[in-house]
Amino acid sequence: MLQLCFVILIINTVNSIGKTQHEFERHIIACHTTDFECFKRQYKSLKDNALLRPGLLPWSMLSNMNLGIETYTPYVYQYADTGTCIQISGLEQSELVAISMNSQYKEYSIMLEMPFKIQQILNGTEHCNEPDRAFQKIGLHKGPLRRFTGNATAQVTYPYRLDQSEGETYLRLEEENLDMILDLPDLSHFDKTDPTQARLSEWSAWAYRVVQHADIAKHVLMSHTTLLRDLIGRFPLKKFLLLYPEEEYSNIQFSFSENTVL
Repeated sequence: MLQLCFVILIINTVNSIGKTQHEFERHIIACHTTDFECFKRQYKSLKDNALLRPGLLPWSMLSNMNLGIETYTPYVYQYADTGTCIQISGLEQSELVAISMNSQYKEYSIMLEMPFKIQQILNGTEHCNEPDRAFQKIGLHKGPLRRFTGNATAQVTYPYRLDQSEGETYLRLEEENLDMILDLPDLSHFDKTDPTQARLSEWSAWAYRVVQHADIAKHVLMSHTTLLRDLIGRFPLKKFLLLYPEEEYSNIQFSFSENTVL
């Protein structure tokens, strides 16, 4: 009886993994090497339906586990002894603004733009990580919880290799190189006699200070780009990239950009 239950469990697990694979495949958009707009839709579909799907839902956690990729959660770190934490978000609204692939150098690159949201939340709302650089003692927080939004631009470059398996070509992305620029508006010139402007000025300075205590590229961006790397490697390359008759995966070169400079 125990052996029968074990066999049934294996069958159910295999069926669940197959169902998950099919579920993810429905959200993959295949693009020709000449279609930048398609690549933008491809990234958005992967982001919204796989990479950044809320990790608090049991179904999404199980699906990601079945596929063998991590589940995304926003990065949260402790804000000194204030009884609060800092939560970083914005990836949920990220957009692809550049993409390139060069078979000569074996590099696959994307550029993302996104809002950069800094929010103070109560400790205990989320699991708070230790900051990379310790804060000075501040004391318990009083007053409204702070928040501020800037912008971020990220350049992600993956070295890659092509693998063959069961007659299919797979794109194996290797550990990525990251460059990230944060743009937090300096509002120090705002009118300090106006309550609203004074608060915004103070919160902009606060936001600049607190982000100095965390490696944002490592903790926020890399978790996302690693998920993308793992996901692409799970499916044949033809699911993502379509070839014209004269093209081969071993000899691909294309580059598109919306003139964003990093």
